[in-house]
Amino acid sequence: MDRETLFDCTGLVVVITGGGTGLGLCMARSLAINGATVYILGRRLSKLEEAVGSCSSIQPPGEVIPLECDVTSKPSLEAAASKIGEKTGFVNLVIANAGVPGPSNRALLPRPADDPRGPLAIQEVQQHLWETSIDDFTEVFKINVTGALYTAVAFLDLLDKGNVRRNVKQSSQVIITSSIGGFHRSWTQASLAYTTSKAAVNHLVKSLASFLVQWKIRVNGLAPGLFTSEMMQAVFGKDRDLTAEGALPVEMQPLRRAGRDEEMAGTILYLASQAGAYCSALYDTKSLEWATLPPHPSAARRFLKVRLGHMCICNRDSRVSGCSVSL
Repeated sequence: MDRETLFDCTGLVVVITGGGTGLGLCMARSLAINGATVYILGRRLSKLEEAVGSCSSIQPPGEVIPLECDVTSKPSLEAAASKIGEKTGFVNLVIANAGVPGPSNRALLPRPADDPRGPLAIQEVQQHLWETSIDDFTEVFKINVTGALYTAVAFLDLLDKGNVRRNVKQSSQVIITSSIGGFHRSWTQASLAYTTSKAAVNHLVKSLASFLVQWKIRVNGLAPGLFTSEMMQAVFGKDRDLTAEGALPVEMQPLRRAGRDEEMAGTILYLASQAGAYCSALYDTKSLEWATLPPHPSAARRFLKVRLGHMCICNRDSRVSGCSVSL
């Protein structure tokens, strides 16, 4: 099959929360350039309109449409779903991408040997963690986890109508943005609230994927490593080109650089198009690895794992049907 057909998104109706900046905007551009109608949702209408302006060169049938929405508000999500439903009557793909980094814990990074303060004392650790309010910590879960769940729930009826409409060959799908941080035990580079919220997202993806398959609604989890975004700029600053070769230490990123827009674009095109139509589970772009569940529950219980970074291939029996492959 030729690549134009395999990755074509013509006719696809997509909703992306957090679509006005960063990875959300990158995904929106990629899908619209390849023919999708993309609704970008966010709390800051000015950012959404700015994002649409940056997509002005996109030719029909592709289109990017802004819509103000707060994923922590059920009425706001209901209103967004209602407006989109009135215009299109259905949705094929919902990408729950809205997220926040949470309180930074970089103060707990190991100190160099010549630091006059000496190694971290447990009292310093206690004080630092105690200073974060419970509200600030749980707000991260409210947006990253609860917001993702209710985004998916708000559009279930429209996703079901997408399956009925059959305007594209692939079945309807939810993609939730997780993070490589959701798999790491180390969290001091970022935020304990953030990494634990993304670990929760990983389980949410698997739970929804297993449950919604009976309605032929697939669920995938996208777990990026470091990509240039507002969130990353808040951590590393705006003046560094993190995508340059050698910009990051190998212990932070095996490829020693952040991901580039075209790498995220290729990932989302795969998952959104016919190319990824048999996928429903978890994806990890930092280690160049993703795990996918064949959508039919009677599929063989076999798990294949391929990881280019370690040139390791293993097969094992599993209670979860699936395959993990790398590009």
